[in-house]
Formats: sequence, C-alpha cells, structure tokens
Amino acid sequence: MSEYQYYEFQTIDRPLTPKEQAEIKGLSSRVKLTPTQAIFLYNYGSFHNKPEEVLTKYFDAMFYIANWGTWQLIFRFPKAIVNPKWFQPYDLPDAIEITQTAKYIVLNLEIHEEEGLSGWVEGEGWLPELLPLREDLLGGDLRLLYLVWLRVAPALAGDALDEDPVEPPIPANLSQLSPALKEFIKLVELDSDLVAAAALESPNRATGADSPLEGWLSALTEAERQEFLLKLVRREPHVDLQLINRLKELAGAGKSTPQSVPGHRRLSELQEIANTVKEQRQERERNAARKKRTQALAALAPKEAQTWERVVKLIELKQSQPYDEATALLKDLRDLAQQQGRLPEFSKRFEQLKSDYSSRPALMKRFRSIRI
Repeated sequence: MSEYQYYEFQTIDRPLTPKEQAEIKGLSSRVKLTPTQAIFLYNYGSFHNKPEEVLTKYFDAMFYIANWGTWQLIFRFPKAIVNPKWFQPYDLPDAIEITQTAKYIVLNLEIHEEEGLSGWVEGEGWLPELLPLREDLLGGDLRLLYLVWLRVAPALAGDALDEDPVEPPIPANLSQLSPALKEFIKLVELDSDLVAAAALESPNRATGADSPLEGWLSALTEAERQEFLLKLVRREPHVDLQLINRLKELAGAGKSTPQSVPGHRRLSELQEIANTVKEQRQERERNAARKKRTQALAALAPKEAQTWERVVKLIELKQSQPYDEATALLKDLRDLAQQQGRLPEFSKRFEQLKSDYSSRPALMKRFRSIRI
C-alpha cells in the first residue's frame, strides 16, 4: 500500500496576510494555498515542520490523516474567550493535549489506530464538516472531548490510563449529536453503541437556556461599551462571545460554564452497557426488517400472477441484469408462499422453470441461491 498523508490548515477568524502567505509557501513546494487555507499532500516523504507550530502561528484549525492509522484535529482559540480549565478534565497524554501561548489556547486531539485504516483513505472534505466543532468548544460544548476519550480509552488503558479507567465528566446532550459530531464519529470509526451507552447518563439540556442578559447591558461602563463598539467596527472575531461572557460576569454567573455531570462509570462498565445497547438495537432492527418484509409481501400478494409472468419475461431476455431481477422476484414469491402455507405449490412451479431453462448455466447458477 502506498503512503498517504494529508494536512489541511484553515483560518476562521481572519485571512492570511500576504506576508504570511509568502512564509507558508516557503514551508513546502507541495502547498496548495489560498488566503484562508493551506493543504499539503504527501504520497511519499513528509511535512518537515511541526503542524502544531504552524497552526499556532498562522491558522485556527488543522486536520491531518495518514493511512497508517492516525487522525489529528487541532484548534486554536483566543485566550480572551476560552477558559483552559474547561478542557483540563479531559487532558490525556498523546490524545488530548492543551497548550497555551501569550494569546492562544491550542487544543490538540490525536487518535492512533494500531492496525491502520482499512479501505480507501481520503482527507479532502473532512475539515469543513468538522469546523463547527470549534464553535461548539468556544461555547463550552465539550462533547467532542468526551468522544475522543471514548475512542482512545480502550487502547490507552493500562498505559496512559488506569487498567480500567473511570470516564471523564459526562457532557450534556450526548444523545442529541450535531451533524459535525456524527461526522467525527464516522471519521474515527467510533463504536456508535458505545456512544449510546455513554449517553444514557448524559443530561438533556436546552441550549441557550440561560437567564436573559439584556438587563445587564446598562451595568457596562461607558468605557466598556465603547470598547465593544470599536471591536465591532474593527470586525474583530467573537465580539458577541466576549460581550456575553462579560454580561454573565456582571450577572454573577461567570463565563459560560460547560454543562456536565461527574463521570463515575469505568470503561468495562461502559463496554458492558454497550453490548446490551447493541443487542437491543439489533433486535429493533430485526423487528423493523420483519415488519417491512411483511408489508412488502402483503403488497405482492394481489400481484402474484403478474409477478410470475414478469419472471418469465425477464428470463427470456437472456441478460445478466434481468436474470438478477428474476431471481430476486422468485425469492419474494418463495417467501410469500411460505407465509401463506403454499410452499409446495411454489416448489412445483420453480422446478418447472428450472427444467424449462436448464440449458442456461448463468441462470441455473442464480437459481441455486434460492433455498426452499
């Protein structure tokens, strides 16, 4: 298998300056650069710079994937908006790391799959789907960090984690996943039944349900009002979040606090619950499939004679695709006969078809898949 490494960097809060673009071009001849994005793709060789440093200096988000089994997602946040204490309960060496500079907080999420990634690996298109996660984190939504822990805990148990680690704080609304979180789960191949198990003790809380803050606008000093207005005129990013945080401070609520409950279940407990959830899900799926099949056969019953005629017409075409369709229809007719207690009647007609068209090996091969 050939090597595949894909790096995508993205600015969100501002475009790159011409000077910054020139500096980024100097990082690699393989860069695909716009004022808001840089992509580096390698089928051999590698990126000779530290992605974390490149992101911290120029960008707000980075996505990396390698076909030997690595996913990496990094976000940069302005310190004025995000409290690093939000992330610290999820801090996990080699998986969830938080660093700080004078102006920024950098959250580095990294997942390694020891057996590598199966199938075709494609990096393009993932970062735009995942970018809303940064906005969620800015607002104190920590579901992503819990899901990363859930994904890496089995591999890190007994190493960076205890043999049977206790889960971190359980964020609210794990049972109501956003499209971006669903894409993340799909990307990193996280067991959906394990997520459902974890969500059983996740509180359901309405977003934006805080007390109204408009009444605290008058408590802002004149200097503060002028400062916020100037920031708006300068089109500085996230002025709305800064204002909301300040109003919450005036209201005595502090900055937006992530909604969560203390984690108490061990990984083995979550896995056991996940097995039960899986069994229940599979039973629901079987029941739904049976119901759907019953409805399909009920719709077929009044058209049984026409369906037998359709089978013969398809066979007479002597083509591969019609043979497949005829075989599928015969399986439907078999199931209908079985449901109605008329299986011997079906067998007799089916045996006659086999006799009539025994000289067609391709058709006979398909007929062998029809079990009676």
